[in-house]
Amino acid sequence: MSVHRRWFSLPREPATVAAGRRRVRALITAWGGAPLDEDTQLTVDLVTSELLGNAVRHATGPVVTVGVHADPLHHRAVIEVYDASPAVPVAGRPDRDSESGRGILLIAELALAHGVIRKRTGKWVWAEIALPTGPVGRLWWPTRSRRTDEPPDRNPRQGVPPKPPADRVAPGAMTCH
Repeated sequence: MSVHRRWFSLPREPATVAAGRRRVRALITAWGGAPLDEDTQLTVDLVTSELLGNAVRHATGPVVTVGVHADPLHHRAVIEVYDASPAVPVAGRPDRDSESGRGILLIAELALAHGVIRKRTGKWVWAEIALPTGPVGRLWWPTRSRRTDEPPDRNPRQGVPPKPPADRVAPGAMTCH
């Protein structure tokens, strides 16, 4: 099995968040051959929305570029957003009534790893998420055949690899804390 990769650019405007979210979800679903389970779909949508929302709100330049990488062998996907701003996202400390400042905190909770890769002309902000490995209706990226005498999985999160230690990041990447 090979790693699937796709990049696309969108205008830096508010409608980009919804359009990007739909496109990322469609790519990951198409590569897996079956619909995502509800938890994974929610994670993909939230992480994509937060990455794109930050770029649309805080970056510079007319476009943002989205990268999607899915690895069926390791049951992982990386969603990354490039923008032309050198400013690195910082986790907020919102109070109970704040309307913003929770994006990086949400990504940190939902992602296996996340971070920033600085470039000369901007940065890539990325998050790695787990993809399902077991049955959720149909097998998503099948890794083995299930024996007919095995009971069906009852927990939809069962089969999703556990979150690795917080210090695990991509080589050359800077994590967001």
